[in-house]
Amino acid sequence: MFENIVAYLEKRIEANAINPDPFARRQVAVASLLIEASRLDGHYDAVEQGTVVRLLRETLNLPADQARALHALASEKQAKTYDNWIFCEAIKKGYDMAERIEIVKHLWEVALVDGQLHRMESMMIDRVATELELTATDAAAAKAAALAKR
Repeated sequence: MFENIVAYLEKRIEANAINPDPFARRQVAVASLLIEASRLDGHYDAVEQGTVVRLLRETLNLPADQARALHALASEKQAKTYDNWIFCEAIKKGYDMAERIEIVKHLWEVALVDGQLHRMESMMIDRVATELELTATDAAAAKAAALAKR
């Protein structure tokens, strides 16, 4: 019964009957997780915000103004969401495995941009990688790719 209710609500959200946001759920989900990975260490400065916006532009092929608008919207959604499960589900449904691996790589990038990796950031990204059904090898490769970009 619960699955039927969730399926119904997801269809309504996808049809924008409930969700008037100008961005697809999967885009908001990516942005929200990037923001969460940046905020977990207790600060979210201009460099981290700029990195998130840059990754949104590059990953989602958005113009700068749309990336900033998505960032603002996702900041609100992320702040109001207790658990990131809903974001992970939107990403699993909206992106193939190669794209999910790239998203996890970007999570590592934003977590590392301040030069330090906080334990909570690492735990969150590891959990997201598991929820996105990445193999341990793919998750490790995503982290290594982000570390190599530093």
